[in-house]
Amino acid sequence: MDFYRQLADTHDWQPVAATPMLRAGDRHPVLAEIRQRLVLLGDLPYLTPSRDPVYFDDELRLALEHFQQRHGLKPDGIWGPRSRAALNVPPRTRYRQLWLNRDRQLQFRRQLAADGYYVQVNIPAYEMRYFEAGQEVLRMRAIVGKLKAKTPLVASRIRTLELNPDWNVPSGITYRDILPALEQNPDYLQEHSLELVQGYGPGMRRLPFSELDFERLYRGERPQQRFWQAPGPQNPLGLMKFNFPNDYLVYMHGTPNAYLFDKPVRNFSSGCIRIEYPEELARRLLGPAGISETGTWRFEDIIASGENRVLSLPQPVAVYTTYWTAWLDDERTLQFREDIYGLDRQDLAAVPDSDRP
Repeated sequence: MDFYRQLADTHDWQPVAATPMLRAGDRHPVLAEIRQRLVLLGDLPYLTPSRDPVYFDDELRLALEHFQQRHGLKPDGIWGPRSRAALNVPPRTRYRQLWLNRDRQLQFRRQLAADGYYVQVNIPAYEMRYFEAGQEVLRMRAIVGKLKAKTPLVASRIRTLELNPDWNVPSGITYRDILPALEQNPDYLQEHSLELVQGYGPGMRRLPFSELDFERLYRGERPQQRFWQAPGPQNPLGLMKFNFPNDYLVYMHGTPNAYLFDKPVRNFSSGCIRIEYPEELARRLLGPAGISETGTWRFEDIIASGENRVLSLPQPVAVYTTYWTAWLDDERTLQFREDIYGLDRQDLAAVPDSDRP
């Protein structure tokens, strides 16, 4: 943190000029400026001055890959718009980012479960981590809420695991996403395996789409109409769902769209958290209690049967969603992430000018 404060006191750089994509072997005048900034930030070791500072050599490529990795970018060593945007952030902004996140992390540690067993989803990092006795034992990529449906900050406990979940489409998703799509494509419901239903549980009744009544869709007297999707491999919740009580009705679940995890920016959901390998987390949370008499995992047997079942965890496990845009990783490398929901700007604006760094 002191490093960025000192850098802010001595350097206030201007934006690097926009260029075409640049890669190893290219030559461009802007590369000299990029090289200088990577030296100042510690990504490029300053041993001897480059004999050809405008040439994109392997030394610069490795330094750019390191910079990209610690800013949550695809570490491909190619200079492009996202790398340029990250490198253009002034040192003063980075220092304030560190200052804000130091307080967030202190508050997080104060609320941690005493036994050290917990799940943490860091929203700007698009990442889920699971800890046992304070030690990380599992990490995977996550997908979080888009700007119009932000994943909330929650502290709760995972209590149950639902297998082969069905999807009761929330009214917000229906009116924000589905109805506009239906106006453009009359076959949208069929193409996405959505059904029109009324009622819940054993009393739920499927209705033909011809009976769709917008005056009764999530409104009016009961029984109201709503959209629903049956369990199955194409269900948006995947094959398992982790439930934890919260005021926002969000949960953690799998997804049939595994290709989205390969994208560096992963805010695609409607507020819930999709995780890359839910079965690995399920094994950890269930422990020996999750193994059947025949030595198989109970959840795997139930999934294979296609039956919708809810299993209680042997012990509830704490879960936290956090908003850290700067932190030290396990290798003591400083990581930065984009302020995707604008909370850094919001929290900094709430600080009196006299107290702002």
